[in-house]
Amino acid sequence: MTSIIATSGSDTPRYPSVSAGVHKARCIKVIDLGTQKNDYQGQISWKRTVLIIWEVPEELDGEGKAMTISKFYNLSLHEKSSLSQDLVSWRGRPFTETEKQSFDVSKLVGVACTLNVIEKNGKARISSVMPLAKNDKVAEQVYPSMMFSIDDFQNGKKEVFNQLSEGIRKMILNSRELQDMNQDLGDGANGADTSVGEEAIPF
Repeated sequence: MTSIIATSGSDTPRYPSVSAGVHKARCIKVIDLGTQKNDYQGQISWKRTVLIIWEVPEELDGEGKAMTISKFYNLSLHEKSSLSQDLVSWRGRPFTETEKQSFDVSKLVGVACTLNVIEKNGKARISSVMPLAKNDKVAEQVYPSMMFSIDDFQNGKKEVFNQLSEGIRKMILNSRELQDMNQDLGDGANGADTSVGEEAIPF
């Protein structure tokens, strides 16, 4: 009699990810996800969210391509927010009150940094973002820069949107700004040497 054995293992393939440790990196994408719904212990809230993606040139996947790593942030510069804490660490100084009123996160694209990556629940997570050490450099940029603004999408500019992954596009279409709109995914298928010294402030 043939047996079909269940195990506690997962059939989900594990994709290569950035290893735990300190890595030189460069921000390559800043993606505005709009105002996203959060459900925490039954409490519903809506928060403007941004996805920041870095490439790590010295970490290569099985095909020899540079790996990337990303982090979701609430788009807030409140001193306790993750975005504020990471940017202050990255800049090497706090924001002024004037900067807090209107800071353009798209300025991050193309800026080098040092990432401290940890492993949490089996996945690579960014623990902190820091400037490069003095006189240090990161390898030349591998992937093209990208900045997506949901305001541009609402104004009919969909070129960048169409280049995003299907999962990210669906998140954007589920934002509060767009959830009441009958939007197509935009692809015709409807879903089918930068150096930062110790004294420099990169953005």
